[in-house]
Parts: sequence; C-alpha cells; structure tokens
Amino acid sequence: MNDRELGCAGGQFMDRGRMNQNGVVQPLLTDLYQITMAYAYWKSDKTDDTAVFDLFFRNNPFHGEFTIFAGLEECLKFLDSFHYSQSDIEYLKQTLPEGIEHEFFEYLGNLTARDVTLYAIDEGTVAFPRVPIIKIEGPLIIVQLLETTLLTLVNYASLMATNAARYRMVAGKHVKLLEFGLRRAQGPDGGLSASKYSYTGGFDGTSNVLAGKLFNIPVKGTHAHAYITSFSSIGELKTRLIKHKQTGILEDLLEHAIRHRALLSHLLDVSTEESSEGELAAMVSYAIAFPDGFMALVDTYDVKSRETEQANTEPKLINDIKSENSPPKSKPKTSPSTNGHQNGQGVGHVNGHKTNGHQNGVAQNNGSRSPKDTDIQDTNPSTTTTTKTTATATGTLKTTTVSNGTAYLPKYVEKSFRSGLLNFSAVALALNDLGYHALGIRIDSGDLAYLSCLARETFEKVAERFKVPWFNKLTIVASNDINEDTILSLNEQGHKIDCFGIGTHLVTCQRQPALGCVYKLVEINGQPRIKLSQDVEKVTMPGNKNAYRLYSADGHALIDLLQKVSEPPPAVGQKVLCRHPFQESKRAYVIPSHVESLYKVYWKSGKICQQLPTLEQVREKVQISLKTLRNDHKRTLNPTPYKVAVSDNLYNFIHDLWLQNAPIGELS
Repeated sequence: MNDRELGCAGGQFMDRGRMNQNGVVQPLLTDLYQITMAYAYWKSDKTDDTAVFDLFFRNNPFHGEFTIFAGLEECLKFLDSFHYSQSDIEYLKQTLPEGIEHEFFEYLGNLTARDVTLYAIDEGTVAFPRVPIIKIEGPLIIVQLLETTLLTLVNYASLMATNAARYRMVAGKHVKLLEFGLRRAQGPDGGLSASKYSYTGGFDGTSNVLAGKLFNIPVKGTHAHAYITSFSSIGELKTRLIKHKQTGILEDLLEHAIRHRALLSHLLDVSTEESSEGELAAMVSYAIAFPDGFMALVDTYDVKSRETEQANTEPKLINDIKSENSPPKSKPKTSPSTNGHQNGQGVGHVNGHKTNGHQNGVAQNNGSRSPKDTDIQDTNPSTTTTTKTTATATGTLKTTTVSNGTAYLPKYVEKSFRSGLLNFSAVALALNDLGYHALGIRIDSGDLAYLSCLARETFEKVAERFKVPWFNKLTIVASNDINEDTILSLNEQGHKIDCFGIGTHLVTCQRQPALGCVYKLVEINGQPRIKLSQDVEKVTMPGNKNAYRLYSADGHALIDLLQKVSEPPPAVGQKVLCRHPFQESKRAYVIPSHVESLYKVYWKSGKICQQLPTLEQVREKVQISLKTLRNDHKRTLNPTPYKVAVSDNLYNFIHDLWLQNAPIGELS
C-alpha cells in the first residue's frame, strides 16, 4: 500500500508533510476517455511528443463581468502526488477493453508529473474569458491525463470564490458574512470546498467544523430552533446557578432573568403572559452553558401573527381564532408597500414561490415593512389555507388554520417576535448582573428588514433605560434562504443587520451551477493547433501565448492582452495596438501606465517553484485584485464588459491558421 492509500485508509485527507492532500484527488479521478486516449497515443508511438494546453473559461458567471481564479494550490498538490498505484493499475487492467498490451500498464506505473511545467496567474486574481488561467506544457500523454482532474479542481473553486466575492460586494465591508451551507452542499467534498472558497472570496467564517480544522477558517454558529422547543416550561430547568464572573459566587440566573423580564415588559409593551416560558427556560439554559458567547435565536414562537392574518383573509374563522386568545382583528385597509418597493421591487415569497418583488404592493417574507404600518390587506385572490399543528409555550399541540403566502401583520409580528426579544433581553441583562456580556440574536424568518430595525430599536431602549451602553452594539444575525438579491433589497430598505448567515444559494451557486472551464490543445511539438467551429465563441486561440494586464494612470485595469511567446512584452508609455481576436473592426491603441505579466511558473522539474500563499493571503489578494477594476465592471446590474484583446501579430497568426485549416466549400 503506497503513501496515498495509507492516507486514504485513515481518513479523507492525508498528511504528506508539506501540505494536506485530499485523498480522493488522484489520477483515477478522471474520465475514462483520458486513459483510452493515452493508450492510443502510446500505441501510435507519441510518447515523446510534447504539447501545450490552455485552461480557460468562455463566459463570466452570474451575469457579471469578472471571475475569481481559485483552486491553484489543489492543482499543485495533485501534480506533486501524481502517480498510479499498483491497485490503480490492477483496476485499469480489469476495466479497460481487452487487448491492451501489458507494456502500457508498465508505462503508466512509471508516470509522474516531473516533466510537466505549469504556468498560472496568481490564485485570488480577477480573471476574464479566453485568457488562460493555467497553461500546461509537457509530454503529450501526461498533460492529456491531467485534464479532467485539473478542471474539477478549478471549476467549482473559481465559481464558489466568485459567488462569495459578489456577496461580499453587495453586503459591504462592515457587515459580516458567515457560510452556513454544509447541509445543503453537493456532498461532503462540495461542503468542504464551499467553506474554503467562500472564505477565499471574502466570507468571515463558516459553520463547518471540519473546514475550520483543515483550513484554519474561523468557525461560528448559534443554535437551532430545536434547542428552544426542547424546553416547554421553566420547571424543566435542572441547572439555574452560574458563577459570578468576578466574585465566583453562585447565583440563580433564572431569578435575575425573571426580575428583568418584569421590568422589560413595561418598557417594551409586551406582557409576560404573551411570552413563552419554554423559550425563557431554553435561553437561560443556553446562557448558563455559554455566558460569554450568548447568541440566541429569537423567532421560534411566531404563531399569533399567522392566526390574526388569517382572520383578515377568512372572516368565517374569526370566532375560532378569538377562542385561541388571538388579538382582536384590526380594521383592514389597503396600503401600498413601503420603502419605495412596489410592483417588482424587493424580495419575498408569494404562495410558496420566491418572487423578486412585492405581489400587488404587499410586502412579503424578507421584504420591507414600515414599523408605522399596523395592518395590510392581502389582495392576492389565489391565497390558499392549510392546517398547521404547532407547539404552544406549555408544550401542548394546537391545530390552526393558516394562510399560505399572505403578508404578516406587523402589529402582531411585533408581539410574537418580541416574545423572543423580551426573553433574550431579560437573560442578557441577567448575565450583565453577573459580569457577562451577551453577543446578540439571530433572526431566521419573517420580514428581516423590519424585524432587524425593531430589534435594534429594542436594544437602544434597553441600553438607555438600564444604563448598559454595550446593549446598543449587540449583533443582529439574519439567515433564512438569503441570496444576492435579498441583500440588495434589504440594503435599499435600511436594515440593521450586522451579519448574514448564508447557505443554500451560496454553496450551490443556484444562479449558475457551473463555470464551464475548458482545457484545449493549442500546440504540439512546437506546431500550433486550432479548434474550428461554426460558433465563433468556441474557436480556440492557437499557439503558446503570454498574457499581460495593462493599467491606466489611475491604477485601474484597462485591458488584458494576449501575445505570442516570441513577442516582446508591452512597454510602459509605448502605444500598443490591441485587437479583438475575431472581429476585425474592433481595435484600439492603448498606452499603458503599468504592465503586469500575468503568468508565473508554479511547477517545473517536479517541484513547486513559488512560495504558496496562505488562505488568508489569497483572501486578501481577492480584495486587492477587485480594487483594480472600475466600479462599472463590478456593478450588479448591466456591468460594463472588460476587454480582452490580442496583439496585431497574434491576430494575424490566428486568422492565417484559420484559413489554412478551414475547409473550402463547393457549390453545384
């Protein structure tokens, strides 16, 4: 059993001294046709042929105009460990078609990446379509065998880093972003990669504990609704005592919390009867466990708002709802959506389907609602009702008829949400009595813009009334199926959220699930190769090339320029003719104030040739590289395309080769 197999036997990742290698990244992590082509090359006596392949993408993801290159370190680890083990060879003997000569398997068993040279742009750099992000030179058979594995290491990594960078841009630099996507990721490897590359792209932490261990990413988390609902009354509290942080004297945290809840009840206009005792018990319990890290989920018991809302849409249920002690129904009135969001503005849900706006002017989930509004009439004629069984504060089950897709009434959302705020504030003040400071709250449902403002207002009231200034700075975390458009809408509405926990839309890249990197042969034995297609986008740019980024005097990137390796690099202050690779009339002179050569040799003669940056340094590189782009290239709506050009020499070379290889038609 070789090093790789020993590593895989003990776990997914093995320690090879210099770096951790994912045990599934190995030569057999490839497509079958790579190995059958290798045999055909070998059979054709092409073992001494050398080739150049370009790895690039054709379009930027997410309707944007930039991509973050990521995954380079994993590619270098793969080259470093590239070797077919004896068990790999035995498996291939059983799997490949009959008749393959035994000598070929001996040849495979001796292959390494020692004779390969890999050029790449720096990991974390902004990249653009058609500019190769990796360039591979070496023996034809070996560099062909590398194709699929390199693509799988770069495609998702770059897509994930780009997605995370876009979230960071729309959230702003002062709001924290946490990746919560492991449970929704495409398997364990997808979950680990998502955590790693979301951090690369600008996220501040992850809930993924293994990713924290492997990649040294800050690990963050709160608790689930299950912890709150696991308590039904304060009688279930088996531990109520906690040591004072300074004196060490044991005190009853629950007594402090109940005393503060009574005082807060008047301040916040929420009666203690309306708040959940089970919720209070759960928060006290959690605070005793984590007195210096108390962060509580405050939206568990959000029931009355649904019942009261149904009373407005289904009058025949009013008596039943009143029997459940719901607040009296207010007189409905038609009100337009607030904060300027009407007819397609904002983000929400209608009848269970995500929308990009407010239906008929009614604010929906994750949308905006002014604290001044007291009720909003649902004008959606297709609203349906469903029966829902919920747990009450005393732990009994209660069946209610609820409306599917209608707007929550802010007046009663406020009441039910403030059960959580009341209990949290009481426990936080109780901790303060004993020398501890709570961290904040998490909101996982409802109108995030409105509820965050309500929470901040509550914290400000408490800070002033009880003379605890730090209460103003409590963190408000929001989760609940958040995507890029949600954050943009919340920004417009003036939310008070300090941190977003983002899962599904981030890790699955729902707006675009694949980047589409390709790996194309551009030269063999010093002779250029071109792939032709009726689709001009799929025509490759032949030959061994260098890439340069030309900058303006203000420090912004102007254009990426591809040249033949035999051409001298562009010079600062000298006029350069830049041409569109396929459209003859598109050309421009550029006089660069700074010229950056994009490629570095990262692998040669079996060794890594550059000092590899840490994950923190790659993360910093992303933000530095993004700053070199003009804002119009980075904006979310209709960004300006960034220009990629070829030199005049390369342009003529491409089109001459195109004419030489294109078949001549015949009319008859």
